[in-house]
Amino acid sequence: MKARNGTETNSGEADSGSPARIDSGLIYSRIFDAIVDHRLVPGTHLKEDELCDLFGVGRTRIRTALSRLAADHVIELVANRGAFVCRPSVEEAREVFRARRVIEGHLIRRAAERRNPPMREALTAHLHGEHAAREAGDTARVIRRCSRYHQLLADQADSPIMAGFIRELIARSSLIVAIYEKSKPDKCEIDEHRLLSDYVLDGRADDAAALMDRHLQGIEDRLDLNDKSGPVSDLRHSLGFL
Repeated sequence: MKARNGTETNSGEADSGSPARIDSGLIYSRIFDAIVDHRLVPGTHLKEDELCDLFGVGRTRIRTALSRLAADHVIELVANRGAFVCRPSVEEAREVFRARRVIEGHLIRRAAERRNPPMREALTAHLHGEHAAREAGDTARVIRRCSRYHQLLADQADSPIMAGFIRELIARSSLIVAIYEKSKPDKCEIDEHRLLSDYVLDGRADDAAALMDRHLQGIEDRLDLNDKSGPVSDLRHSLGFL
C-alpha cells in the first residue's frame, strides 16, 4: 500500500472551481487526513451530495475515494444509509495497539540497522516541527505531527508493505484516541519521540524497540476503553472548506 497511492497533495491545493484537477486520490487524501487529524470524528456521516458540492465533482470520484477509505478501515459503507467514519470497538482498539507494538517494534529495529544521513535529516526536521507546534500551543498541529512521526519512522525501514500497514493502523488509532482518550500525553511521553530518534540514529536497535513498546503502551494506557459518543463533525469545516 503506497502512501496516498502516489498522490501527495496539499489540502490547500483543492480548487472547487477546477474540478478536473480534483481526482479521487486528492479527495481520498483530504478525507483521510481530516480523520487522522481528529477533524472528522467517529460516526460522522460522509454524505455523497455534500461531498460532491464541496469538491465540485460527480459521484463517481466521490465513490471511488470512499471505497478506498473503506478498504483502509477508516470509514464504513452501510447499505441504504451511506458512508460513516468508523467507530472502533473496545476490542478493536486493543487489537490495533497490539498490532502496532509488534509491527512498529520490528520496523524501528530495521531503521536502526540501516541508519543513514538522509534518515537523520528527516527525523531532525520532523522533531523541529513537533517542537515548534508545541511551543505555539497548536494542539491540532501537535496531533498531526505526532501521528506522522510514527509513519516517518516506519518509512525509514525500507519495508513498504509494513509501512502501509502502519499507515492504516495509525488512522485507526486516531479514531480510537478520539473516542477513548481520557488524558493528554505528558511531557515525558512527548519527549520519547526525540529519544526514539536518538536510539535509531545511534544504531541501538534493542533499546529503540523496547522504548517503542513502552511508548505505544503509554498511549494505550491513556485510553478509557468504555464506549463513548460525541457530536458528529461538520463536513465543510472539517475538510477545510471555510
